[in-house]
Amino acid sequence: MSAQPTEAHHVARLAAAIGTLIAFAMAIPVLLPAVPGAGLALWEARRRHPELPLRHFYRSRGAGLLAIAGAASSAAFWAAAWAHDRAPLPMLACAAGAAGATYTTVRILEGKIMKPILELVPQGQQDTLAGFLAGTPAAASGGTADLSCLDPVAVALEIKSRVLGQDAAVDQSVQLVFRRARLRRPAKPVCTLLYVGATGAGKTELAKALADTLFGGRLIRIDCAELSQAQSTQRLIGSPPGYVGSDQGGWLCREIGKVRTGVLLLDEIEKAHPDVLTTIMALLDEARLTEQSTGTTYSATGFVVILTSNAAAGDIAQIVAAAPEGPERAGRVKDALRGAGFKPEVLARVDSVLPFGELSRGAVAEIVGLFLQKFAQDVGLEIRSVDAALLIDLITKREALSGYGVREVVRLVESAVVDGLLEARDSGYRAVAIGIDGDTVHVAGVA
Repeated sequence: MSAQPTEAHHVARLAAAIGTLIAFAMAIPVLLPAVPGAGLALWEARRRHPELPLRHFYRSRGAGLLAIAGAASSAAFWAAAWAHDRAPLPMLACAAGAAGATYTTVRILEGKIMKPILELVPQGQQDTLAGFLAGTPAAASGGTADLSCLDPVAVALEIKSRVLGQDAAVDQSVQLVFRRARLRRPAKPVCTLLYVGATGAGKTELAKALADTLFGGRLIRIDCAELSQAQSTQRLIGSPPGYVGSDQGGWLCREIGKVRTGVLLLDEIEKAHPDVLTTIMALLDEARLTEQSTGTTYSATGFVVILTSNAAAGDIAQIVAAAPEGPERAGRVKDALRGAGFKPEVLARVDSVLPFGELSRGAVAEIVGLFLQKFAQDVGLEIRSVDAALLIDLITKREALSGYGVREVVRLVESAVVDGLLEARDSGYRAVAIGIDGDTVHVAGVA
């Protein structure tokens, strides 16, 4: 049987009730000034978020909000009371507290303080988190190529100082990249470019220059000559689950997820196995690549995808030399590529095919001068003069080996002058004059 309440229990309960009433009566003068502020805060919160249940409001940040608003209202009341009694310092202190509490209340109502945790996740990562919370396969969201702080004209000029003799390709590349970056196309790369023409014409160098100038050097380069086997796709997207190496994932997938924005260079694409081309079709078309082992889809929406090819280089050189720039020449270039075995579905996914023409003698002279200066700087010397006959000799030799492009120019310059530059430096000279006598190059120190 339950114990019956004793007389002492009744007396204790009565005393507690009386004490509560007395405390409440004494607190009324203190709590009463807080009622207007708390009421106003509650009304404003309900006006801004009518869909939010009142119980949820109290359970989340509502209790703190009402307390802050009530404190502000109470502080304002007592500030006015002190002002009436001409007590300036307490009045100012309370007024400052009321202003600070009111400012904080407004910031909370605007959602700028105490945001929900999901709103603090960056925009580019919210899809990944939502997929994880829903239990669906993860998707690595791509970055956004923001080029708004760059000047296209300045970018083109900087690249032209590095990639010589291909001004048309530079201008078209820069214009297309900036135009597509402003469009912010969903589920697409920034743009896809195909550079074609003879080896050593500057195709790879232009891709590197774009990466350096636009993306701070963020470049993913794939030598497609190393992807000539069917199993090469596993290097890009990983092995299927259960196979050896499946735990390592796909190298290209992981690089895209890590770099997020930049230039993705597929060098000498014509040498890749057909299975590799099939794998990258979705990358060219929808900017996505799915890792086999994990099922994670990686997005390349922040990348400029560049393909290079030496296919049909001779035919393309003749087309560029004979036909002016325009739709007719572009069509003939694509026909030459298809005749060399290029898949039409690859060409259909490329935004622009840019042919690289043969370098003019003036461009070769600039390249020779560029490398002369570079080798001299590496040695620590200054070039005061260069014999014109040396330039003519190097350009003539390069034309005899035109199939090797700029790489052969570098070898010619290095073999002609580097030994003489080193000897001049070892002799204590700081500047040199370079000349030629027959087939012999002379590097003379200048005091």
